[in-house]
Amino acid sequence: MMKTKNLISIFGVILISHVSYLTSSFAQDIHFSQFNQTPQLLNPGAVGTTNGFINGIVNYKNQWSAMGNAFNTVAASVDMPMFDGKENKAHLGVGLNFFNDKAGEAKFGLTQVNLCLSGIVAINDNSVFSLGLSLGGAQHKANLNALTWGNQYDGTGFNTSINSNETTPVNSFMYADIGAGLHYEYSNGKSTVDRSEQKHLAVGVAYFHLNRPEQKYFSVTDKLLGKLVVNVKGYFDKAGTNISIVPSAVYFLQGSSSEFTIGSAIRYRIKKASKVTDFINESAIAVGIHYRFKDALIPQFYYEMSNFSIGFSYDITLSQYKQASKYKGGPELSLKYIIKKGKSTKFSKLNQSNSRYL
Repeated sequence: MMKTKNLISIFGVILISHVSYLTSSFAQDIHFSQFNQTPQLLNPGAVGTTNGFINGIVNYKNQWSAMGNAFNTVAASVDMPMFDGKENKAHLGVGLNFFNDKAGEAKFGLTQVNLCLSGIVAINDNSVFSLGLSLGGAQHKANLNALTWGNQYDGTGFNTSINSNETTPVNSFMYADIGAGLHYEYSNGKSTVDRSEQKHLAVGVAYFHLNRPEQKYFSVTDKLLGKLVVNVKGYFDKAGTNISIVPSAVYFLQGSSSEFTIGSAIRYRIKKASKVTDFINESAIAVGIHYRFKDALIPQFYYEMSNFSIGFSYDITLSQYKQASKYKGGPELSLKYIIKKGKSTKFSKLNQSNSRYL
């Protein structure tokens, strides 16, 4: 009978991670609680939609640490518009994202890199529509040499010099991955020297794993199920104040697995940006809470200073895993930096509220 340093190294990880229940064609990809800080993982159509800016984001999540070496996930992305110099003209967006997810003593996990391209059309001064495509490559692997087995126990401890006589049950394999998405944004409101009264709404629908890539575990091969993602995000300044409301929600559907997260943040402008020059940049703080249905409560905090923002959240586990995890869902950190690219179009000027931060 197999015994490991951490029982989730193989079986637990496979059962509850982003990989497949191959015998029942069930699958669930990785996810971040700060989903607004991983836009390319939600919808490739969103790349380059903040005209005139280059957006760089880094994310880190540690999940269920009370259960041992559970999940450690790192992601990074960058995106920008291209050929957007002419006012209200169609242009392109380009983005690149990376993520790595590992769990257990065997570091069982996934590494993936995606290139995202989008076509963006400004319908009018207030609305923009885009269609995006994601092309990526991924690799699953595990280091089974880090595991110990029942026949390596010598009476006082596990002796790794003893031959376990075990064959490798998990293969390392690579595959191509394709996704596509539609994205729509609406911005309206007015901005004066004294205050900003922006209204912003973004809606996206995307589908990932269009090519149904093969997954290979335990000498079994099956197809990775497609994943539907629907996300909504708003940004609404409260007239005459420094307060903004930032609601958002996301829904995932992959096979028989679904996930729905909804919540809102309240943003307070500490310092207003100059309206004529770029000498004074806006700074703000935001606090909020999201709820992942039947799973976790997620308090969040953000601090924005000039073109830099940092976000912190923590998953408070409420699901059946709370006994094993001792209610310790896990911390998550995001870092974002925005660089002005050049001349902005009329639409992007309306879109330059700090909704691009949260």
